Amino acid sequence: MQVIRAVNEKLTGWIEYFHLARMKSVLEDLSQWLRRRVRSLKLKQCRRTYAIACFLMKEGESERSAWMLALSGKGWWRLAETEQAKRAMPVRWFDALGLVSLAHHHAALNTVGNRRGT
Repeated sequence: MQVIRAVNEKLTGWIEYFHLARMKSVLEDLSQWLRRRVRSLKLKQCRRTYAIACFLMKEGESERSAWMLALSGKGWWRLAETEQAKRAMPVRWFDALGLVSLAHHHAALNTVGNRRGT
């Protein structure tokens, strides 16, 4: 996904710049928001009810719950926060896409062996 590559470039640069800051909770919150945003984009890419339901079922969601989400009148942002969307697109789904884990990247930069200039 082209969006993931672009986001990874920006965020890894940002984390490397601020690698000495203590911001674990901020990075966790940002990661949650980012995953929700990508879920929203993915659902929006499907566009039509049938395509959304098919995508969710392909990702392991039951037919009934996939159709409940697909037929929902909620906006993309609200749909991305539903349990169906979270089950269909869990953290491991993002890992498979290659989305950088912000907290893990930050922690890796701050390990004793990897510290630069300190």
